[in-house]
Amino acid sequence: MSSSITVTAAPGSVNVALLQSGVSTGNSPISITTTWSIPRLFGTITEYAYFTSPATALTDGAGYNIPSANVSGSFNAGAYTAFTGASPFAAGSSMTLFNTSFFFFFNNPATRTDSLNLQINTTGLNLPAGAYTGVLHIQAQVI
Repeated sequence: MSSSITVTAAPGSVNVALLQSGVSTGNSPISITTTWSIPRLFGTITEYAYFTSPATALTDGAGYNIPSANVSGSFNAGAYTAFTGASPFAAGSSMTLFNTSFFFFFNNPATRTDSLNLQINTTGLNLPAGAYTGVLHIQAQVI
């Protein structure tokens, strides 16, 4: 049996109509499907969402940036949490989505589908109007 983890997310783009100063929510939740087949007796799968830089989660390309601390995610309709945590992939700009243990005989292989809503808080950033873009990475790890 070979090992595999597949993470797919849609839509590939979320639009947020930013307020000059305040909290704005994305136009669509991200649907994340994670499928795994791990030839181990037991282990843990953890999935993270992260930006590569805490200082520059989104940028207008002209030097104005929105830090990851001003971007929040709501995983499966939970409370919004800022992207300020640590992960094996990025320090200070991550959010743990889920952490689940598996036992080979009961739930391996498996699939789960989750949702992630995004918010951006521009309060105190004094940003000019413009288009701000960034890449949110979603990655799983098995231990």
